[in-house]
Amino acid sequence: MTLLSTGLRLAALIAVVTPLALSSLACASAKAQAAPKATKGQADTVVLSNRIVDINAGINLASMKKAQKKLLEYDAQSHDPVWIRINSPGGSVDAGLILIDTMKAVQSPVHCIVESKAYSMGAIILTFCDKRYGYPHSTYMLHEASYGTMGDDPSNRSKIDFLTSYLDRLHVKIADNLGMDVKKYRARIRDAWWLLADEALAVGLIDRIITDMRFESLPVQKTEAKTTVTYDGRMARPAEAVAIPKRTD
Repeated sequence: MTLLSTGLRLAALIAVVTPLALSSLACASAKAQAAPKATKGQADTVVLSNRIVDINAGINLASMKKAQKKLLEYDAQSHDPVWIRINSPGGSVDAGLILIDTMKAVQSPVHCIVESKAYSMGAIILTFCDKRYGYPHSTYMLHEASYGTMGDDPSNRSKIDFLTSYLDRLHVKIADNLGMDVKKYRARIRDAWWLLADEALAVGLIDRIITDMRFESLPVQKTEAKTTVTYDGRMARPAEAVAIPKRTD
């Protein structure tokens, strides 16, 4: 094969390959231009609505009944998500379970944001929410519940046995919410389990750390209460118009 024929073959090959390569590059460029560009935080933006229940103090019967009332009112208006914002050092287990049972009973999804801290019962309420978020500097703590009784009579020992069984069931549910083995969970909370936001994210206590948020005001659907007036056990009817005869004199 002569040098001239080899050169001619290479030139022919380049003439065929070059248009194909340019065509492929043009297609790739067109696809890149057609693809929508992702905006900042598009996938991670948390949209907070005005359906908010705040828990900003210790958890007791009064605060939980107030939160329960707002949750039920929002659920009666619509079944859009309700947001619980927690900044709580914890408190009563019995009171907190009132809100948890209500959260499970309503049809509205319940989402939670930990703004500062969720300790003890505050963290337990968090684990029962449908979606769980935390700010970058939020902190968390879970621990064994503490209780006590005085005296050594059989009724006190029976009460301790009952409370132990009662709390054992609760810890099983919490561990299940976190996707953890219950024995591993109980071992972690034995001496109090403190977590920063990134640690809470790693173990599944929260689903996401909020870095981008926007607010959306949802319309409030107002309903008017209907009242029924009764008289002698019968429903009162509007008075009928009575025709007054004209005087003929």
